[in-house]
Amino acid sequence: MSGLWKALRALAVPPEESPGHRRALRLVGLAIVVAFAAFGVAEVDLRRLGASLASASPALLLAAALANVANLVFHAFRWAAVVRPPGVRVRAVDVLAAMTAGFAVGIAVPARAGDLVRAHLLARRAGLSASFVLASAALDYVVGTASLLPLVALLAVAIPLPSWARDALAFTAVASAGGAVALFFLRPPRGGGDTGAPGLAGLLARLRSGLSAVREPGALARSLAWALTGWGAELAVAWAALTAVGLPATLGLSALVVLATAAANAISVSPGNAGPFELAAMLPLAGVGVPPEPALAFALLFHLVHLAPAAVMGGWVLVREAARVRA
Repeated sequence: MSGLWKALRALAVPPEESPGHRRALRLVGLAIVVAFAAFGVAEVDLRRLGASLASASPALLLAAALANVANLVFHAFRWAAVVRPPGVRVRAVDVLAAMTAGFAVGIAVPARAGDLVRAHLLARRAGLSASFVLASAALDYVVGTASLLPLVALLAVAIPLPSWARDALAFTAVASAGGAVALFFLRPPRGGGDTGAPGLAGLLARLRSGLSAVREPGALARSLAWALTGWGAELAVAWAALTAVGLPATLGLSALVVLATAAANAISVSPGNAGPFELAAMLPLAGVGVPPEPALAFALLFHLVHLAPAAVMGGWVLVREAARVRA
């Protein structure tokens, strides 16, 4: 078991990070978690919180977790649509395995270290360069962010948006436009570049080659379609979790919860984004007058139904990969 555990740690900890850097990130992440816990103890009646958690419907929480599994699958198809290496067919199952493994690592290691892990695993499984995969992941991120715009625009037509949601919409629009412009100018030349060149020139060519899907409208359209489907599954997760704790599970409130937590997930410093995720999930509930105890109970359970499937699926992938490395 010790050999398997060492191999697992080697997969889970990105080699690019120095021990001192990792320690500093973990301390920052721990400080965020501790600060959130202190806030909860100071502002929340723990007995009422416990009662809200105990009264939650296990069946609805299971439904929320299954909807999140579907969301993970849709996300894998979204990313796979823009991984377009010449002459290589990247399987969606490999993308899903690498992605969930990265999410599992992100639960324990802060500062989006899981992104490096998922790029490393997919590169190894598909026989690609890690720089190619990282660039395709950046393109996937831009598509996912841009796909929020039409959904929030429809939400704005249906209900009055609070000020924070309008700010989030404006920020998303600016970020999406900036990302699209950057990808347009960074896209590889027709016929590709000299990805085998040494030094910085070769690295830049390999990174640009990972953006080859920018020249393929069909690939971008498929990725966008999967992104919209994924956000639909995320709405189902929020609706089921709200219903599980007896809160008003309207489509508008579910959408605001998804928007708030998506914004919080953009910058993840603490392990599993614990703390900022819960605060973001509670923000829309505070706006409709939900007391803090059921709001925090919802936020904790909403986070749980996201983390548990990723931990199980990604942990299984990591153990299998570690066993393969050891063998």
